[in-house]
Amino acid sequence: MNDIAEGPEELTDAQKRTLYRDGFVVLKGVVPKEMTHRARRLANITAGKILNGTMEAPERRNRFMGAETEITDLINKTAMSKILQSTMGPFDPPTHGFSPVLYPVESSDDIGIHGVADRDVPWHGCYLHLDGQWTGPIPQRPDEVDDWHVPGTPHFGDRSAKVIGTNGTPFFQDPACTLSLGSFTTFVGVALSDQSVFGYGNFAVLKGAHHHTAAFIRQQREKGGVIGPEGYGWPRLRQVGDRVGLNYLPAAIAEPFKANARYTPDGAMWLEPTPLLVEEGDTWIALHGVPHSATRNDAGADPRISAYFRLRRHRPDGVPVRGDSDHPDRGWEGEFLAYPEGYDPWKVAIERLCDPWSEWDGMKEVVAAEGKA
Repeated sequence: MNDIAEGPEELTDAQKRTLYRDGFVVLKGVVPKEMTHRARRLANITAGKILNGTMEAPERRNRFMGAETEITDLINKTAMSKILQSTMGPFDPPTHGFSPVLYPVESSDDIGIHGVADRDVPWHGCYLHLDGQWTGPIPQRPDEVDDWHVPGTPHFGDRSAKVIGTNGTPFFQDPACTLSLGSFTTFVGVALSDQSVFGYGNFAVLKGAHHHTAAFIRQQREKGGVIGPEGYGWPRLRQVGDRVGLNYLPAAIAEPFKANARYTPDGAMWLEPTPLLVEEGDTWIALHGVPHSATRNDAGADPRISAYFRLRRHRPDGVPVRGDSDHPDRGWEGEFLAYPEGYDPWKVAIERLCDPWSEWDGMKEVVAAEGKA
């Protein structure tokens, strides 16, 4: 497919205001069914090969698809490309995306990385987090933890920027270990299957929390020290009953939303998310600073398939962004990249985390009218 699919070239004023206030916006029917069919077919073929053993399973979940044009065309050959350019500004056309398939499941007693039995996690297993955090082996019992804020047990290796998680994300982004959070400008999704009911494996978000995320990162910067986990107000680990979990969301971001939270028997708080109720061909744009989560496909009868892209507005002297990585200032495998002399990608990343709207050229009027995050 060489032609660009027709469609809107920019967001309406109302859609921009929704993006500012909520941190995300859903766009109906942007991607033609012909293109979602091609992408869904490829995802199912790949999933079938993995299940029947004729293809080696990916090392990491976000490697489930790659550079196939059936996936990248969902952005590069549709109206989404012009919408993103007019709203965000110049960006690298994605060369990679990822399209995990969530099969219908029943909840179980399995203990996840959050330290709680799967069936006990409310909101269809929603575990809200910010992208760009290291995930890997951690202590299992509280008495194994030497320090909740800055743990130093053998699980974390030498605690350097060379330590790469099982999710492919570095323990620290920079060699000086001052930034422990990878980032990008926007998380874009394309629905390839029906997700119109909560329980069909929906993408879910903490609506409006991006304002709190930016304010918290600014507070971390003012306090000095690490930005992200292990920085001010963000312990790396948390105690969950008699178990240990990674602390994917600091209290300063979570607390404003606790009114409708649910609690598991161990006392852990689970925030109420907003599920994206979408149909095939719908798309969404979300800021990096909006906590989000996949949810279980425990009510649907069919596999849930979406395509995802992590995109970033072009940064002068920055490196090209593939479209799938949550740590784009490092290589896909965590390798350090070459930058022009005098350019500090970590400093730029922190500045953008503190002021995310600085990367949205087409949002300037709305941001000025609504008040900066």
